[in-house]
Amino acid sequence: MRKNELPEDILIVGDKVDIVSEDGQVYRSMVEDRVDDGPFLVSVPHRKGRYMYVAQDDVIYLVFYREGGRYIVEMKVLALEKRGEIRYMWLMQLSKAQRNQRREAYRLPVTIGIVVYEHDDEYKPEFDLPDEKLSISEVVASRDLSTKGLAISSKNKYNVSDMHLLGIDFEDTSEIIGGVVRVKKAPQLILKAEVRRCIPMNENKINHIGFQFLDLTKAVNEKIARYVLVEQQRQIKNKRGRS
Repeated sequence: MRKNELPEDILIVGDKVDIVSEDGQVYRSMVEDRVDDGPFLVSVPHRKGRYMYVAQDDVIYLVFYREGGRYIVEMKVLALEKRGEIRYMWLMQLSKAQRNQRREAYRLPVTIGIVVYEHDDEYKPEFDLPDEKLSISEVVASRDLSTKGLAISSKNKYNVSDMHLLGIDFEDTSEIIGGVVRVKKAPQLILKAEVRRCIPMNENKINHIGFQFLDLTKAVNEKIARYVLVEQQRQIKNKRGRS
């Protein structure tokens, strides 16, 4: 069977993979070799001359990509070795690769605090505290998040094509008391967004609101993608712990 005939969820030699460290840094590496149907040989990734910290018996996640989507597979570090100046790790696959939706559109179900501000043409969203002149429409919890946008549930009615600024609480300092969401710290990130849908969900007049992010910089896109990847791996790990 040729390489292009293999099932999409099979990790193969030559695959470029993403590895996430415990501090949330995403490293790029490659599957260098495999012993029959056993361990994989993967180069230990590094950035700016510093190798990612990894030890024997650590459990890590590899992310690899196919035309139809993104796959995540759990691996155990069996051994470490050095060949010349290059470091490698032997990894044993612990779980079946789990498929996501398309890489750029994957929406992660996650509950974090979202501050919805009224739109202000003069305000330029960036990594900074919100200007005091911004008016808060409401503080809610998210339903899901991706690099393309996010969704919330709200008792408020939103009009499609309306513009808002969204403050995202990546540190998850929010708390929900009696159905009221409170964010204890100023949002880490404020983004310009457009309402793409407002769908009534039930008899209690709760609406499902979908926002699309606008004018994302590469740095902001990568920040969101990193958060989604790390949080997804945490959810997978917790799910496996409960099973």
